Amino acid sequence: MHKKYTDFAELVSAFSMRSGAALRYADESDSIHEISYAELADMIRSELLHLKAECANVEAVIAEQTPESVVSIFAHVMAGCDIIVADPMVPEEQLEAAVAAAEAAKAAREAMRDSRGRVLGTRGEGELLFFTSGTTSRSKIVRLTSSSFCTSAWSGQCMLPCGEDDVILSILPLAHVFGFVCSMLWGLSYGATIALGRGVRHLVDDALFFRPTILPAVPTLVSAMLRFDALNPELKIVLVGAAPCRPEVTAALRDKGIKVYLGYGLTETSSGIAITQDLDEPEALYPCPEASIRIEDDGEVTVATPCMMQGYIGDEPMFGQDRFFTGDLGWFDDKGRLHLKGRKKDVLLMADGTKIFCPEYEEDLERLTGLPDLGLSMKDGHAVLVAGSLSNDPAIEADIRGKLLKTVGNYNKKLQRSQQIYDVIVRTDSLPRTATGKIKRYELQEQINK
Repeated sequence: MHKKYTDFAELVSAFSMRSGAALRYADESDSIHEISYAELADMIRSELLHLKAECANVEAVIAEQTPESVVSIFAHVMAGCDIIVADPMVPEEQLEAAVAAAEAAKAAREAMRDSRGRVLGTRGEGELLFFTSGTTSRSKIVRLTSSSFCTSAWSGQCMLPCGEDDVILSILPLAHVFGFVCSMLWGLSYGATIALGRGVRHLVDDALFFRPTILPAVPTLVSAMLRFDALNPELKIVLVGAAPCRPEVTAALRDKGIKVYLGYGLTETSSGIAITQDLDEPEALYPCPEASIRIEDDGEVTVATPCMMQGYIGDEPMFGQDRFFTGDLGWFDDKGRLHLKGRKKDVLLMADGTKIFCPEYEEDLERLTGLPDLGLSMKDGHAVLVAGSLSNDPAIEADIRGKLLKTVGNYNKKLQRSQQIYDVIVRTDSLPRTATGKIKRYELQEQINK
């Protein structure tokens, strides 16, 4: 049985007892350096002593692919500081608002001390605050703990073991829980070497540079690596998450002899709650240990797990009967494997009660038109197709709209009247999307209805 760490303090204590490299990274001249597990533990403890004297209640830690960022995250949490794990691309005003909200929440929690001065419900470590991706609503700030993250890493290890012979390439944003757990914490918990990527300019070629055995990635990144033949021969496993992965992508990886695992999780559950086990059917997901997954009457996936968040900053969690309502749609097959169908709010409800499942239309029309940036939305009670990333030349724009209208007209012939696409809107900019490529439907809706 794999060790389940209770918090970051226990995990960092374990670092001191290990041999081997914890982190691998490149300097500006592309020379590779390594930091051993024992050295990493010493660096975290040294930073911890400094922070205990100086850190505030809440701080924003910019989560970059550097040893300094990794050390800072561990040390801040162990020092009892709540940290906003921030993407370098997050606007400063958004961080300032988040810090203010988190300060208020921290102050309220500090008032809840027992007779010995201990904060009730905590182990003395700070919380990690992550932004949700905000596909169907405004981004929220999720309160997570080192305990929930350590449990999530343990769950992953039970389903897909890694070890000291593995090199895990970390090129996903550490400010998102999929990247935080699967690109960094999981490997560090169980003795693998984490190769810290060289930044956005090297996303596609870092696998050839660092020669990993395991690659956690989002579908768009995997597709680009396949297109440029940028996967190294040592690569054994690709773990795909954060968005649906097309069957042709998984098939191309398997043709190269690479094992493909698809993972399902949420920010609110500290990352993964289900993962592939049958490699011949990677889209069929098995629940992780201690994760109770249920399909409600309307098809929504709900979950109860020890990896659950503490709540949202300034908002109520989506709980009912001690379960989290994910907003995802799914079903179980006769083997008890979870299959996902998409987001509940990816469904447009029409006036007569019929429904349109947006991703199905979008995939069909992208295939028919060859245009990669299409999204379905509602305007004046009707379904409309929005096309982004097109030319700002009015003549070209009109020509493209005409061709889209013709394609949509033919596509509508197979649909009942209430489910047909009413109009086509052509934009000169791209559709609003999350970092993992999902359409921000609430934002698209706002933009076309202004």
